[in-house]
Amino acid sequence: MVTVQRMIELVGIPTVLITVEPEESRQARPPRALCPRGFIAGHSLGRPNDRALQKWIIMDALSLLTAPPQPGEVVVRDYTS
Repeated sequence: MVTVQRMIELVGIPTVLITVEPEESRQARPPRALCPRGFIAGHSLGRPNDRALQKWIIMDALSLLTAPPQPGEVVVRDYTS
């Protein structure tokens, strides 16, 4: 997935990865990455029926798009609903 991100970034489109595996993602060095702490694979945006939480995480991820790329840096945030 990170290879695709890099290719997209090369044509001038900023990207952000939402990951539940921050250590693995750091090794892949995505341009920008957000890790919601404590979430599991398949539920990187939280519970399927919690739209407010999902919107919160997506808005945080989108806010990273305005920052310059920081390959290998994963922003880890706690979310409680």
